[in-house]
Amino acid sequence: MHGPKPRSHAIKLQKKVRWLGLKIALSARTAEGKLLIFEDLGVPSHKTKNIVQYIRQMDDTKKVLLVDGGDIDKKLKLATENLHYVNVLPSIGLNVYSILQHDTLVMSRAAINRIVERMHTPINC
Repeated sequence: MHGPKPRSHAIKLQKKVRWLGLKIALSARTAEGKLLIFEDLGVPSHKTKNIVQYIRQMDDTKKVLLVDGGDIDKKLKLATENLHYVNVLPSIGLNVYSILQHDTLVMSRAAINRIVERMHTPINC
């Protein structure tokens, strides 16, 4: 009669609020100079040492988030699997928490275009 009743305590945010948070996080990374945009995130080989060399060339980088427009390239995924400070996401999985958790955000041009399509507003970068 008076036993526990399962219920969800999840808080849902409106789409406008989520998009605004994403815009603010992207704008903050842009203002800091920590948003890098490349034409393509494809790598020539699946070797981890290539990714490590690219990361070492960046200044003051501790954690990197790579965002690609479509499906993640298999070579890129294999090259970054063993690196705990590099994460790879498709553009559909990009969220505010992952942006703020990483120091540097590296995006492909296709990812930018997909995010702009989803938000229906342009990003100034």
